[in-house]
Amino acid sequence: MSTAFASKSTTPTAALNYCFERITLSETTHSLNTFTYLPPTNELRDQAAASSERYATNTQLSPIDGIPISVKANISWLNRPTSASSKMLEHYSSPIQADVIDRLTKSGAILIGQTNMDEFGMGSFTTNSAFGPSINSVPFLSSSTPPKHISPGGSSGGSASSVAFRSSFASIGTDTGGSVRLPAAYCGCTGFKPSYGGIPRHGTQSSSTMCSEARAPTTPPPLPPSPSPPKTSLSSLSIGVPGSYSVSESHPSITKSWVSAASTLSDSGATVTIFDDSLTSIQDSLAAYYVIACAEASSNLAKYDGVKFGSRIRDTDVNYSEEYANTRSKFFGSEVKRRIECGDTVLSKEGTHYSAALQIRNQLRDEYAAALLKYDVLLLPTSVSPPIDFDDANKNVDQNEMMANDLMTVGASLCGFPAISIPVSADPGEDFWVGMQIIGKHGDDDRVLDVANLVYEKLVVDR
Repeated sequence: MSTAFASKSTTPTAALNYCFERITLSETTHSLNTFTYLPPTNELRDQAAASSERYATNTQLSPIDGIPISVKANISWLNRPTSASSKMLEHYSSPIQADVIDRLTKSGAILIGQTNMDEFGMGSFTTNSAFGPSINSVPFLSSSTPPKHISPGGSSGGSASSVAFRSSFASIGTDTGGSVRLPAAYCGCTGFKPSYGGIPRHGTQSSSTMCSEARAPTTPPPLPPSPSPPKTSLSSLSIGVPGSYSVSESHPSITKSWVSAASTLSDSGATVTIFDDSLTSIQDSLAAYYVIACAEASSNLAKYDGVKFGSRIRDTDVNYSEEYANTRSKFFGSEVKRRIECGDTVLSKEGTHYSAALQIRNQLRDEYAAALLKYDVLLLPTSVSPPIDFDDANKNVDQNEMMANDLMTVGASLCGFPAISIPVSADPGEDFWVGMQIIGKHGDDDRVLDVANLVYEKLVVDR
């Protein structure tokens, strides 16, 4: 986009107007329910005009100057709603601004709106939202009549759906256990989770910290700004394919795409090795992830009591404890309450469950690190199953299926390693995208991005 702006082939104003048209189509015509908040259009038009003027005088602030970008609803935006898609924060206006928002605005990006999500990031389908579920926009891009209503993934489903529909040209999400990568896979987009410590979390409404407080003694220091990406060629690349992730629950088309991707990269000169003996903790990683996530959610969400901020039930006929309980019962959704109860349970067992989960995470991190000493990157699918079909009356959102779908993504999250999901084609007979995931060493974000570009060109562009 910045190249197009600089060459005068288009302008930030034209790009913004295009996004306005797409938002009207997605939200009004198709009811995709992608956004939870849209700023006044006159404010955005003023920002686009200022950006257009900067490009006209060659004084643009950055490569993202003038690009319409959406942000997830749990990222604090000064004096704007920051609901995290929860009734608890439905009318909450943030008094602070997240560091990532501050950096975007100072770089000239146009923040076009906040996107729908699973409440406090708890979910894999963007069905656990106080604003209702979001719909995957991909079927609405084709000529299929009528288009299927399928899940965009979660928890950053609104972000991925908005990018796929071009309601925004990029979106900022959060990824605790795969919440950026899974929606990217379902919506045919690219989704990147940087190394833990690479991007400040200040100003994010978190349910689980996953790699912070509990890992304080061993957490790596904040990463410095990344240098220019290293130049990599497929012929110099060593790719590990962890056979431990070949599970019976995986959809045949996803497994086929994984095998095909590895074969294509091998034929193109990369050294591709299938290994089975290194990541032995994978079988326990999903259980460890949910124990940690629920335990930290029960702690982190304790502050939402309606007293200092958030929704509140005021009842003079009950004591404070009852009012507190009534407030949380009314304004937290069912999935949030389920995870808080689960977290309270695992923490009440003298911490043994939580301690065991932390040990599994540490072991998994060591196993990943050892594997990445042998290989430059790891290659595996982003999900085990296609997106659920909301039109299927017999298909309810199964909690076990939701959790199982995180199997491919929680490893990189537990370890704090960089991971990216890139879209590859499914079988011709299938109507959904398959995401392929590339994982690298902690701090090796540039290499992961560079390899992802090479792999995408070989698997998608060159076909």
